[in-house]
Parts: sequence; C-alpha cells; structure tokens
Amino acid sequence: MILTGCQTLQFKDRPKKDDSRIIQSVPQPALPQPPAPEDKPKQPETHTITIREQTIQTPAHLEGRLVLGLNETASLPNLDLTMISKLDTGAENSSVDARNIQLFERDGKKWVKFDLSRTSKGTVPMELPTKGTIRIKRPGLSAIERPVVQLTISIGEITQSVPVSLTDRSQYESPLLIGRSFMQDLAVIDVNQKFIATKLVLKSSNRKVLVPVTQKSYTRAIIKPVSVKGLETIGAIENVLIKNASMILKARIDTGAQTSSIDAKEMELFRKDDKRWVRFKILDTSGDMITLEEPIVRMVRIKRHGDDNDRRPVIKLKTRIDGIKAEAEFTLRDRENYNFPVLIGASYLEKRALVDVSQEYITELSNTELSSTASTKE
Repeated sequence: MILTGCQTLQFKDRPKKDDSRIIQSVPQPALPQPPAPEDKPKQPETHTITIREQTIQTPAHLEGRLVLGLNETASLPNLDLTMISKLDTGAENSSVDARNIQLFERDGKKWVKFDLSRTSKGTVPMELPTKGTIRIKRPGLSAIERPVVQLTISIGEITQSVPVSLTDRSQYESPLLIGRSFMQDLAVIDVNQKFIATKLVLKSSNRKVLVPVTQKSYTRAIIKPVSVKGLETIGAIENVLIKNASMILKARIDTGAQTSSIDAKEMELFRKDDKRWVRFKILDTSGDMITLEEPIVRMVRIKRHGDDNDRRPVIKLKTRIDGIKAEAEFTLRDRENYNFPVLIGASYLEKRALVDVSQEYITELSNTELSSTASTKE
C-alpha cells in the first residue's frame, strides 16, 4: 500500500505531456497584399508639322449665269496671253489696246498689223485678218473708224469668239474692254467686286502643331463663295424716276462709266447763298421742257481725243429704279446724240444692284409712283 501510495503520488506529480511539438493546421485570414503597380500607357511618338490654311474664293452663279466683277483676268487662249479686262455694259462690242495699227493686204484679203500692249508677255506684235471696221461717233468731234478683228476670249468658265475693235487705250487702266456681246445670256455684272470669275486664294497662313508621327503636314481649305446677297438685278436698259423733276426717263445701265449723267439743255451757272448753282432744262417723254435749279456738288474735267478738255457740273438727284432708291451724283451734259437721256454709272450701282445685259426693263415704275411723287412735290 505504501508503494502504491508513493506510486500514486508520483503519478500525481508527473508533469503534463508537452504539446509544444504538435503543430495544428488552423486556417488564417489572408493578409492584404500591396497593390501591384499599374502599367502606364505608352506615350505615342510625336513630331511638329506645319498646317497650311487657305481661304479660297469660289465663283457665284445667278439663275445659271456667272457673276463677274467689274474687272477680271481674261485669257486669249489662241494667243497664249492674258490681260486685265473691264466689264462694260454700256458698250456693245469689246475693244483692246493696240498701237502702231497698219492695214495691209495678204492673198487678196484685208489684214491688220499692230502691237498688242499690256499683255502677260508685255507688248506683242500681231498680224490678224480684219473682220471689217466700226464707226465711232463722238459728240462735238468727227467720227472715227477702227479696224475689227475676231478674238477668242475666256473669263472664268465663259469662252467666246467675239469681234474686238483695235484702239489706243493707253489712257485707260484696263487694256481690254469687254462689251455686251460677250456677256449676253452668260453673265451678270457686280460692280462691287473684282476678280471673282475663278477660284482665288484670298488668304494663306501657316501654323505649327504637335501631332503623332503618323500624321503628315497638310493644307486645309476654307471655302468662301462669292456673295451677291442683298443686291437687286436690273437690265441693260431701265426706267428711272427723277423725283426732282417728277418724270420717268429711259436709262442705259453702263458699268463702264463711273458717274451717272443726264441730258441737260441750256445750262446756266450762277451763285446763290454764296454757293455755285446751275439752272438747266430736261426734256420729258411728252416733249415738254422742265426747268430745274440745283446746287453744284463739284466740276469734272472730261478728256476728249483731239479737243480741249470739257468741264461739266455735277449735281445730286433723288432717283428710283424699282426698289432702288438713291440720291446720286449726275453729270450734266447734252446727250442729244445718245439713244438714252440718262446713263446710270458704276457708282450708282455700288452695293445696290447686279446688271444682267440679257434683259431690259425688268423693273417696274408705275404711273401711280409718278403721280404720288408729283403730289408730294406740290
């Protein structure tokens, strides 16, 4: 029993079993991992290029007719030449600056030798067969004859073979004058603009930009069509109301003349209120003479071949051509030798009208308009 008791005591004091060597597999929560660095997008390779920007003017059309400016570059394709031209609705035929004109015969036919001046190649000697002559009437001077040749002329999309008279145009800015026979049914004239018959680069500029290497330099076009917005169309001949005289007269629409003119008879210059005035008479359509007195705006000097220069008074008249109302300047002169008592020049048309030489009297002026004007005047 004692042994048993000791043994029991020994077992009682026996140390506990060491469990330190036993590894237990216990699932552990996953620790957060630091984020992987993001891949930065690869920057494309770049380079600097030049962008050329051009503002390009394109021609305009009105009811199928090309709009031409007061001046245009004309080409003579059969002669490989170009010249600056003026569009003149007051002239039936065209004329060109020719010097040293000599008529001669070749193979029994009439020819003409001359120097064609102010072309793209300077002065060019020419020999062409004649198509006859044209007689030019000059008020107060003897009539002259000019030889006529046939020339092919191109302006924009229009190409015409037309008769052209030869004359010394050294006193005029444009060596080539284009008359109505070239424009007929094909063009209308806008005196507000010049050189609008073809595409034209109005402005050009360069700028540099940074772009991907795959992109190359280029030209960007900014299209700007010719505008005729707000302009009325009138014919080659129109009725014009002269409000100062309460009368309607026929007028030739002439883009070749700068200032308008009216047929004035028995002109007398005098002074009134310390200013220059003019008294004159106008013949109306019924054959009656109406006397007007108007202040003189200025005096103009008219150059005339073979005679002294002529000084003429300029006055202002209130007028109306259909929807066009204008107080415009008119030169006073005797127009007895002309077909129309009134000439409407380019300055009258500016910012107001286009001219279509294919038509006449396309505007309207009624007797009611004339009556109301007369009543207002009274």
